[in-house]
Amino acid sequence: MSEVMSISSRGKHGRRAVTVLAAAGIATGLGFGLSPAAGAATAANERVAAKVTVQVTQKGNYTAAICVTDNLGGTCQSDVRKGQTKTFTVTPAKGTPVNVRVVPDGGGSAEKSVVSDKTKLKFETAGSKAKPTVKQVS
Repeated sequence: MSEVMSISSRGKHGRRAVTVLAAAGIATGLGFGLSPAAGAATAANERVAAKVTVQVTQKGNYTAAICVTDNLGGTCQSDVRKGQTKTFTVTPAKGTPVNVRVVPDGGGSAEKSVVSDKTKLKFETAGSKAKPTVKQVS
């Protein structure tokens, strides 16, 4: 606003220049930053996917921490015992993976990454404490 005020305070010619520039901007769609903002909003909508609900059923004979993440972050739940199913929600950007990791108490770890356009994914953990596994079941 201070720029506009300083131009318009220069007299009749300054006001004409502002009016001409504003009219040219509106005619071309470049005025007042409308087109770049609209383009940014469209690009953001293309990158963000819908929320994805991920269910992980722990079938291994061990207690473990299970983590589900996307490219921005995620959550973990610990002390998941055999037979328990945990539900997570992530919001991955379009074309980026959902990651599921199992870490048995005192054991190894395993991870599965999946790029999908589904809004619901299901995984199972299994294997041994030393060599756990993660597989997608739907």
